[in-house]
Amino acid sequence: MKTKGEVVFFAVCVAFFGFMGAQAVALMGEGRAGEIGSALWPLIALCAALGLSAVLLVQAVRRPAAAAVGGEASEPDARDEARRRRKAVVASTACFFLYLVAISFLGFILATLFFIPAFAFALGERRTKVLVAAPLILTTVMTAVFIKFLTIPFPKGVGVFAAFSRLFY
Repeated sequence: MKTKGEVVFFAVCVAFFGFMGAQAVALMGEGRAGEIGSALWPLIALCAALGLSAVLLVQAVRRPAAAAVGGEASEPDARDEARRRRKAVVASTACFFLYLVAISFLGFILATLFFIPAFAFALGERRTKVLVAAPLILTTVMTAVFIKFLTIPFPKGVGVFAAFSRLFY
């Protein structure tokens, strides 16, 4: 259902990511010539966010407003759906803040291994294979790309968790 709020939100996202992308382009001159520097990755992320926001904006503008159907029969379903969505938002936000706290104690690798299935579960994922495979695959890929290839340091944790993390660094 198209709402004015969706169109405004996506327009604000396009404006924000466009502005931040322009600022990131200004940073491209920093660093050594020919080197993939720290300005490249934010620019790539901002360009992707700008493109996806633009697609969502176009879809929101082109989508016809849905006609109100049902009445009393669909109202309880809509309330249940809204309640389910609110619970998912609260649970996923709580998972994210716990992850932010845990990453400094457990280190990136262990915190991410716990965060991904908890976040997916909070969003409604219930398939066991996904809840087990996704954290292993995603953590392995992120560790390989950022820690091994790009040598970007992530939090290692404290105590025994730091010793565990050092096995992978």
